[in-house]
Amino acid sequence: MRILINASETLRLVDPVADSARIVRLSTERLLPRYGEATALNLVYCLGFLRVSGQLEGARAVDRHGAGKIHRQGDRRAEDTVGYFLTWIQHGPASEEGAASLERVRRMHDHYAREYSISNETMLHTIALFTVQHEQLLRLVGAAGFSQIEKEAQVTHWRAIGERLGARDMPATWEGMERFLEWYEGSPAWFGPSPEAHRCAEALIEQFANRRLPAGLRWAARPLLLSLLGDQVLHAVGEEKPARPIVRLVRRLVRAGLP
Repeated sequence: MRILINASETLRLVDPVADSARIVRLSTERLLPRYGEATALNLVYCLGFLRVSGQLEGARAVDRHGAGKIHRQGDRRAEDTVGYFLTWIQHGPASEEGAASLERVRRMHDHYAREYSISNETMLHTIALFTVQHEQLLRLVGAAGFSQIEKEAQVTHWRAIGERLGARDMPATWEGMERFLEWYEGSPAWFGPSPEAHRCAEALIEQFANRRLPAGLRWAARPLLLSLLGDQVLHAVGEEKPARPIVRLVRRLVRAGLP
């Protein structure tokens, strides 16, 4: 279902803090293709959770000894996560709908934290990742990134989500989010290879292939997803980077497919 936005809305003359919910909705709408929206959202979900799988703590929590929902009900896991994100984008984290959705997610986190504890550092990595993920993907494929107003709105949006999920001491700026992401992913104590990470990566590739590609093209899911990740993430999830010509081709195709 497409995000409903008044076409006359504009990013001009808006406050990136007070109007952050509207700006985030507009930014998302701008990036979604007219056709194939579900595939695009599934792609972004897989790319985000491939990177989450590089977290040593996050991989354990998602994998759950090979019995996590990502393995048992991959499509349902993707749909649920995308559904939460769309609720937060459509309504904003401070809305009644957004707050209720975030409370459900926090309860789930609290339940699984009894066995799979998640540190504040890992929570901050997740918040920072989802703050800058779209911008980093746009830069990777050579497309125009976010404006300064959009960046500030994303920071406000994700800080509000992090606060409701219990994150503490979140970076207050876009540059702070990027620095934290770089620090965390460069720290072997937090981010690196594990059997859980590789199992999750394989499950994400398989889910995208089976759900979004016809039988004869399912082989393409692997080079598509892996061409859109950095070397550090690929190392952490135990996957090999496709050949350079394939990486260039995939990134050009993704760039061409943007609205």
